[in-house]
Amino acid sequence: MPHAETIVLRRFIDKTEEKTYPEVPFAVEGDVERIEVRYAYERPDGRTVIDIGLRSPERIVGWSGGARASFFVGLDTATPGYLAGPIPSGQWRVLLGAYRVPDDGCEVEMELTIVREHPRWLKGDLHMHGVHSDGAYEVADAIRSCKDKGLDFVAFTDHNNASQNRATLAADDRLVLIPGVELTSYKGHANLLGRLDALDDFRVLTPDRAAEALRRAQESGALVSLNHPFCPDCPWELGFVVPYDAIEVWNGPWRPLNETAVRWWHEQLVTGRRIVAIGGSDTHAPHPLVAHGMPTTHVRAEAASKAAILDAVRAGRVVLSFAPDETFVDLAIGEAGIGDTRSDDGQTETALSVTVTGAAGDTVRVWSDRGLEREWTVEREGEFVFRVPTDRLFYRAEAYRYLPEWEREILSCLTNPIYMQGGNDRGESTD
Repeated sequence: MPHAETIVLRRFIDKTEEKTYPEVPFAVEGDVERIEVRYAYERPDGRTVIDIGLRSPERIVGWSGGARASFFVGLDTATPGYLAGPIPSGQWRVLLGAYRVPDDGCEVEMELTIVREHPRWLKGDLHMHGVHSDGAYEVADAIRSCKDKGLDFVAFTDHNNASQNRATLAADDRLVLIPGVELTSYKGHANLLGRLDALDDFRVLTPDRAAEALRRAQESGALVSLNHPFCPDCPWELGFVVPYDAIEVWNGPWRPLNETAVRWWHEQLVTGRRIVAIGGSDTHAPHPLVAHGMPTTHVRAEAASKAAILDAVRAGRVVLSFAPDETFVDLAIGEAGIGDTRSDDGQTETALSVTVTGAAGDTVRVWSDRGLEREWTVEREGEFVFRVPTDRLFYRAEAYRYLPEWEREILSCLTNPIYMQGGNDRGESTD
């Protein structure tokens, strides 16, 4: 079934219907994430005005009057004047307003596009700060900055505060706004994502207190990531035998603290643990090297919604890149993609597909639990296919770029693994 369907509806409005609200029904079925509406009508006398809005099976969800020729509603995004939220199956209605109708009446044409949930890569930033803690960005300024960079989602994670989440209660027209908070103690930092107020006390100075706070956050529905765990100024000192869903291995610009985090993460994967690697810019204020979307966290989500994005992170369907439009690497082994487990078909070898976009001159490296498996310099974008052994726990990829002006090599992209059947089942991320 195609993920988008367009239908055209027409409604003739007679002069006798002036100052009434005709409704035009249409059916919504299945897992829909977005309804788009465009309309037009003739204005022979120059005075005709037909207003428009939308009604779900339960209620009116928005009204444009005559101010807009198009609008949309989505799960977590919507045109101003419309309510984002669940899109239930049933009979919806385009709500017309026959404000001024010519003597001969007029015909209104409505074009509706119904977009169903479908997997695709979305890009965002899971770690940023503003004026609600120690940053310089107002919420509106941060949203504008992230839109300018082409991001699809952002998480607001001010230190120990949830007030920034109250400032983002209204849906944006482009960005999925994920509430969050960075638990910031003298022994380490952790992001709690997806809940308006997931933290009641940040003063965790022992592993037991940290475990208790993080477990409560998870039980409330929050996704927990341990942030910049090897930062020399604020490392995670509360141990890794605590509940968490992901590790922030890439914080801000590429630097030694991230190299250490990636090395630690890889060592855990080699032991059979399945830990999700994520990134975040940790942006606080305008800066030449620290900026929204640097790095970018790409997630392969089923829908453009908070729930679907966080579910994708939990599942490990995550790729990190230097910036929104920089090198991007995708992996596949048969039907299995990043974060998935390849089914055992009894073969000793299989085809690993590595698709590289946005790169030329970068060095791509494919790793497994046995070490470096492949390495080559990308001279063109495209798909690269290799035969690889199946007796591995996982395969993952990195891309590196040499910067002459810095006289050093930096990471340009990192993927989470495809796991091979026979590795440990994904469980709680604890030692």
